[in-house]
Amino acid sequence: MQSFPMLARAALAASLMFTVQSVSAEVSKPEARDANAREVPNVSASQVKPSWQAHSCHEDDVDIVPPEAPCTGVLITIDVSTNTLYLVRDGNVVAQSSAATGTERVLKKGTTVWLFHTPRGHLRVLRKIVDPVWRKPDWAYVEVGKPVPPPNSPSRMVRNHLGRYALDLGDGILIHGTDETTSIGRKASHGCVRLPDGMLRRLWSSVPVGADVFIFESAPPMTHGNHGPEHHSDLDFR
Repeated sequence: MQSFPMLARAALAASLMFTVQSVSAEVSKPEARDANAREVPNVSASQVKPSWQAHSCHEDDVDIVPPEAPCTGVLITIDVSTNTLYLVRDGNVVAQSSAATGTERVLKKGTTVWLFHTPRGHLRVLRKIVDPVWRKPDWAYVEVGKPVPPPNSPSRMVRNHLGRYALDLGDGILIHGTDETTSIGRKASHGCVRLPDGMLRRLWSSVPVGADVFIFESAPPMTHGNHGPEHHSDLDFR
């Protein structure tokens, strides 16, 4: 089976094959719940049994930590195949939660194409945001058949939609909360990673700016398709 770096490199190589806009944003419904988050007290990462072979900080067996990950400090790994986020400290999984990731759906209007894709590979927490604000992008209007307002229209600014906190991974990709409870555990987002409130609070309090984030597929599909650049978000998360 391919290692974490080989999968990441393959995904990134595929991303250069044609140009689309990869976006991240969410759709609204009821308050996020904590039922999908569970504590894993001091469990060695080698005891977690995802379906891929990779590096362990302690021994060469099944692990959720990629070879290049540091063996000390706090980091996050996200398996988009199982829609699961892991919080790892000093090589041990201290918490895990179901998450929502990108649908991989493509939306087209004229010559513009949007791909709702969660990027794979090595990212970092660039900043931590309180009360993120969603700047409603053009595609949010296009997908429901509504007229697109001017870029600076106040109607685009949507508050209380992305949860209380967000971790910015760059290029518009966030780990954040959601008011669409049923999306947790599914490929349901427009690129961001959605979490229940409890797990989001845990990340906010324990993950520092600069922490490593590794996003991977433990069971990549047979045909992954061509992905455009994993950036160009229409979010405003000030």
